[in-house]
Amino acid sequence: MSAAVDGELTLNEQEGFEKHIMKCPTCFSEFKEAQKTKSIIKEKITRFKAPQSLVNSILKLTETPL
Repeated sequence: MSAAVDGELTLNEQEGFEKHIMKCPTCFSEFKEAQKTKSIIKEKITRFKAPQSLVNSILKLTETPL
């Protein structure tokens, strides 16, 4: 369900999912509620730009072999 809400299904999976929710009122309702919840969260979230020093530190860690 979350993959469908997030648009992460393959075309084949999406088609199967849509067929199912058109026949299953319980899943259709759950899907609509999950979409609403995601929308509310997106509206309320505050994004911050990471300081460049933090970005540089993370990048440096990914370049260093363990």
